[in-house]
Order: sequence, then C-alpha cells, then structure tokens
Amino acid sequence: MIPQDLQDAVVAELTELFQNHRRQNSMGVSRAISVYAQSAPIREGDDEGRDKEAPPEPFIIVRLQGGDLETETSPHVVGMALIACVFDADPNRQGYRDALHIVNEIYRRYATDGVIAGRHVLAYPIRWVTQDEDTHPYYYAGMTVHVELTPYTKEVPFT
Repeated sequence: MIPQDLQDAVVAELTELFQNHRRQNSMGVSRAISVYAQSAPIREGDDEGRDKEAPPEPFIIVRLQGGDLETETSPHVVGMALIACVFDADPNRQGYRDALHIVNEIYRRYATDGVIAGRHVLAYPIRWVTQDEDTHPYYYAGMTVHVELTPYTKEVPFT
C-alpha cells in the first residue's frame, strides 16, 4: 500500500466515525465534522457570505508527514498528523475542549483497534497536542501517529 492509500483509508474511517458528531461553523450552522486529506480547502471569493455551509470548520486534516524504511525487510512506517479545528466564539475561550474531544475520539478509535484498512498496524507512541497560539474563535488540537504499512517483497527472478 502506498502512503496516499493509507491517508485515504484514514479519511474514510474518520468520516464514518464522526458522521453523527455536529458542531457549529463560523456562520452558526450545525454541521458534521468534515475530514480532509493533507489540507483544508481554500475559501475563495465571498462564497461564505452566500452559502452558510461553505466554511470548512469543524474539520479534521489527515496530513502525511513522512515515512521510514529502516531495512530491506522492515515495515514501512508512515507518520501522520491528525489536526482538529473547531469554531467557538464564546468569550469564555473553552473551544479547545471541543477540539480535544475530537482528538480523544480518534485516540479511542485507534487505541481499541489499531488496524487500519484491515491490514496496517498502528505503531506507538501516539502523541497529542493543543495549540500554543491564541487563535480565538478557532481552536486546534492534534495528534501524531505512526502506521506500519505492509512491506513490499523483493522480486527475485526464477533461475
């Protein structure tokens, strides 16, 4: 499996996991959490002024960070960052709780069943973080995971 296939599988799994979790976007519309591969979409023009579903939040980004293949026979280990973003305009500044809840749900999914796409295994450690910068009313939390992909086998011609 190539890393993009792994990324697509994680996007599909998280989309299913969060299909019934709703949060408000910056236009005040309650919507399901969107899951994007690598980056959130760029907002162009004044689309959010006309379409209250246009703002991408709440969302999760599944970002490939890189991979390691230590030896010819070792598994290909791929690192991914899973980043959650929520909108919360309340001045009590507790939106980080919603972002952290999303990260916890992802952790629970992979801690209880560390197999992705039926054949790739989550490798520890799992690390999570909250944002350092003040981005109110947008709040972020994230986690990094490593996944062991099924290794390729060397093709040896018949002699």
